[in-house]
Amino acid sequence: MPVPVYIPARPTETLRPSTIIAEGLLNPRGLCVQADGSLLLTEAGSGLPEQPFSGRISRLRPDPHRPGAYLPRETLAQGFRAMNMQARMLRDEIMGLSDIACGDGRCLVSQTDYVEGSKLLDLQYTPPEPVFHSRGNLNALCYHPTRHSWLAVKPDTNQLVEFTGEQGERVLVQLPELDQGQEAVPVTLVYEPATDAVLISLFSGELQGDPARKGIDFADKAGRVIRVWPDSGQIEVLIQGLQLPTGLALCPQGNVLVLELCDRLQQPLPPDWNGEPLHGGFTRFTGRLLSCNLQTAQVAVLARGLDTPSNLCLVEDAVLVSEGMGLAGRPLPTPDNNVVPLSGRLLRVQL
Repeated sequence: MPVPVYIPARPTETLRPSTIIAEGLLNPRGLCVQADGSLLLTEAGSGLPEQPFSGRISRLRPDPHRPGAYLPRETLAQGFRAMNMQARMLRDEIMGLSDIACGDGRCLVSQTDYVEGSKLLDLQYTPPEPVFHSRGNLNALCYHPTRHSWLAVKPDTNQLVEFTGEQGERVLVQLPELDQGQEAVPVTLVYEPATDAVLISLFSGELQGDPARKGIDFADKAGRVIRVWPDSGQIEVLIQGLQLPTGLALCPQGNVLVLELCDRLQQPLPPDWNGEPLHGGFTRFTGRLLSCNLQTAQVAVLARGLDTPSNLCLVEDAVLVSEGMGLAGRPLPTPDNNVVPLSGRLLRVQL
């Protein structure tokens, strides 16, 4: 077993130039690059009660006159259910469309829907049609080229699942509880060509030990990244000491890029919350993008001050970050004691 990389208290900072490439998005989640350089983007939706079907799938084409920039997004499909989980979780989380992955000449989108059932949608149809159905929370999605199947993680049941035309959905691996008895809560997975395994980020679930801390009762720096072999179920811990890790990406050089959602938890949104500026569980504008070298155990911070970043997507010489999770337009406290409206955006970080 390899020795896991442990995130130091103060990693080296090698901050990279970054630019906002899209703003005004409704909980942007998974991104996928097409052969022509355009991006496919899923947005979970606004979470507003008057907009229950605000989830959408968009395309962003490269701007031919500005390298690294994109033209305004074009809606490919819309009308997908967006679910505000605040009443249940006391945190600012919107569920709906969650990820997009391409493989075997197809592009599939994962959708969590607790009302009509979760599903994987195929973009070759207009509107996109469900090709697989599932129960519970269908989060990140990837295509496994040697298994010729689609893999997803389910945060509410802590499972790695596989979808094939022959068998439908089946559970490949049940992820064990973490060190303090909390649920693993898998968030993102990426295929690792060198090992034929997948890397999965584990958010680490609530401890549920203190009712007064409902919504924010998380162990500090308990998140990790694991490597899982789908055929055997073998699990290795690669990175430890992460604070609420979300998005993952594999650099061509072998480094693992990982997002941390925030640096601490505070101010849950109580059932009687009336719209005042609160962090909503996750401290806003404190997320980070880390680069972890599994061989040398070196860790570097590439970007900080991110607002609840969720997903990563590698493009030629940069990585794209989805930011801004929660109820669209609600007032957010900023680190400099101002208030700004919550808005989703895509950030391009030069590598």
